[in-house]
Amino acid sequence: MPHWLAVTVENSVESLNRVFHLLRRRHLPVDAISMCRTEDPQELRLLIPVDPARVDPQRVRANLEKLLCVKAVEDWGERPLVVRDMALVKVRASAEAWVEIAQLAEFYRARIVDVGPETLIVEVTGSAEKVDSCIARLQRFGVVEVTRSGPMAMVRGQAEAAPADRVAEAAA
Repeated sequence: MPHWLAVTVENSVESLNRVFHLLRRRHLPVDAISMCRTEDPQELRLLIPVDPARVDPQRVRANLEKLLCVKAVEDWGERPLVVRDMALVKVRASAEAWVEIAQLAEFYRARIVDVGPETLIVEVTGSAEKVDSCIARLQRFGVVEVTRSGPMAMVRGQAEAAPADRVAEAAA
């Protein structure tokens, strides 16, 4: 089970370059990184799942905290999380297969988000295992293309102050 780090950085290409360069230079094995803007458009949040069997998450955290562009690193290791993957799957769809694909999508609680003359695009969200299973079941129709988000996570429970807010409160 991965150990999650939520890293808040400045919203710039240079910041991303520094983080990726550090991970590569230190040979820190990372299988996926999810990235998005935070509530503050000047910041980005990187969600990094770290496999403790391959590298000590605290080592990764300590290295990230040394970068000037990193504003905060939250360790979500022991916290309850909601973790989801998302995929868009373009599938060949004849008129005969359309109904069967729609039933399969319904079974996985997926949605058909685009219908073309020869293809459908199915959006599936859930655990990595659920997404993998849905893609495997769609293979028999002829998968044309797959795009995946990679794992995304959020801490369960009540709202908490953002890391920058906690730092400002402590300084006051």
